[in-house]
Amino acid sequence: MCDDDALEVIRQAERIVWAAGWHVQEQGVLQQLAGTRGLARARLEPRSDVIQLVTYDGEHIGHVRREGPPGPEEQWVAVLRHQARLVGTYGSAAAAAAALAQARGKTTRKTG
Repeated sequence: MCDDDALEVIRQAERIVWAAGWHVQEQGVLQQLAGTRGLARARLEPRSDVIQLVTYDGEHIGHVRREGPPGPEEQWVAVLRHQARLVGTYGSAAAAAAALAQARGKTTRKTG
């Protein structure tokens, strides 16, 4: 096996490990959101708000992701679950989450 082939095998293994880690994190967050009512979101990584999973009545509907640095000009994208389809870009995580709910035909309501 040449060095290039060995490096590609290592890169592929790293991608598999990364994807498995993402899945484990995602499942833990979704368990936390399972009993929620209405629109809810939670950080995928506890120390960072950059990616947040979004549920509606406990059903995973997608995620929102901050593009660029935080601040008054920050932008959030909304991505539907299983489709990896970008719903749009919004000025806040809450607005992006509401767009996901609307794209799934859910009526957003405030929760207690």
